[in-house]
Amino acid sequence: MPSTDNPLLQWSRPTLLEYLRDQDIAFEEAIHPAVFTMAESAALDIDLAGQRCKNLLVRNKKGKQDFLVVTGPDAGIDLAALAQALGTGRLSLCPPARMQALLGVAPGALSPLALVADTAPQPVRLLMDESLRANPRFLFHPLVNTSTICLNGESLHKFLESTGHCAEYLSIPTTR
Repeated sequence: MPSTDNPLLQWSRPTLLEYLRDQDIAFEEAIHPAVFTMAESAALDIDLAGQRCKNLLVRNKKGKQDFLVVTGPDAGIDLAALAQALGTGRLSLCPPARMQALLGVAPGALSPLALVADTAPQPVRLLMDESLRANPRFLFHPLVNTSTICLNGESLHKFLESTGHCAEYLSIPTTR
């Protein structure tokens, strides 16, 4: 990995894939046109089987805790109910500048793989919907929205452990 004073600058798709290989984390990759929405993602013709996931970065009202919320692709997340369930106070979406500063990714490229860049004093908490727990394979963007990688559940767990994060599985409240 390149040496730099800013830890976010060391992470890119190539350095993330190198990190996965160095950690012996198995993955498959497909390159594709840029996607920005779940509808565009669903329309992709890629040869990877796995659960597509919606990823949102939210923070509590005081700005002291950030959460990466991962659900199925069609879920509408009820942030008020989630805040109540977590006991955090009001939650709101993180602006793109905050996402970039915290995890080094732009909207459309967010996924749990961005946690590799999380060096905040208060780490981002990864909240995954309980319905995802049983999935054997997951599809995530590797810091860019022009590529998708597939990780099995064991590989995802190994990756998260290597970054000092863990997935908290809970029933994410939805609007539908």
